[in-house]
Amino acid sequence: MFRNMEYVYAVYKEMSFSRAAEKLFISQPALSAMVKKVEKRIGSPIFDRSCSPIRLTEIGQEYITCIEQITDIENRFLQYLNQTESLATGSLSIGANSVFASFLLPNDIFTFSRCHPGVQVSMSEGNTDDLLKALDAGTLDIVLENYDFSDDTYEKRYLFTENLLLVVPRALLPDRSLERYQLDIYHPDAAADWASTPCVPLSAFSDIPFLTLRTGNDTRHRFEQLCQRYGVSPHIHLELDQLTTAYQIARSGIGATLVSDTILQHTPPAHSMQYFRLDEDLSCRKVYFYFRRKKHITKAMEEFFRISAEQARQRGQMTERICQA
Repeated sequence: MFRNMEYVYAVYKEMSFSRAAEKLFISQPALSAMVKKVEKRIGSPIFDRSCSPIRLTEIGQEYITCIEQITDIENRFLQYLNQTESLATGSLSIGANSVFASFLLPNDIFTFSRCHPGVQVSMSEGNTDDLLKALDAGTLDIVLENYDFSDDTYEKRYLFTENLLLVVPRALLPDRSLERYQLDIYHPDAAADWASTPCVPLSAFSDIPFLTLRTGNDTRHRFEQLCQRYGVSPHIHLELDQLTTAYQIARSGIGATLVSDTILQHTPPAHSMQYFRLDEDLSCRKVYFYFRRKKHITKAMEEFFRISAEQARQRGQMTERICQA
């Protein structure tokens, strides 16, 4: 109904078809034809052509009021877009598992918000399935995950590579024959120690209890693959929901577990524990920001990706040393 409204409004501003045609750089007959199409569409004349200069009919006055309201809405939306692109306003919703939500995102969000206080940032913590549902529903813009999602459905931005280690209470170590596999992750030269230390065979721990995450978790899946590779039927003492919980319980001496270097970098040293490298094809996993394929990547998303990547590079200096007390 408001198609070609700019032609009607030009006639209204000039109160003359001829002057409006000149301003629009079209012929007067062409302009008259366009206005008549609009009048036919609404079923009533917009202009009273019986007087000179022409004037608006009652319906024409309402039509012009609506045009001005539409134009105002368009201008306000354009202003919003301009502010959003300059990060003066807008919103960003981020989802992550408990480890990333606890240890990584708070600092990234703080840095982002300090630089762009006008952008409202929200964070949701959940398991992989719940995060994916929220991403698909559009309630989350991006999700930070170490799980490999389908490239057919999601696009991703690489952030960093995470390592899983085996952590065992010293009291549960089978014998001294494992000393050559042990990592001193709190030593200043931990990176060199890491490079020169061989990966431990999981079969060496077949008789000790394990704390694992529940079935369906990526860490549990990798643990099961390691067990299968070394022919181990593990004694699973506890199944838990969170990697951080498993690590804290393991520190009490109950059993061994897998832990990520992300957690080790953000928790106090545990000198009562011993750490071991695992087969890299199963212990190294890439961490990505995921978002829906074909979703418009906002300026806020791009800026958060940039800030998080910079923070990850700084954390990477720690990762190269594996972990420093």
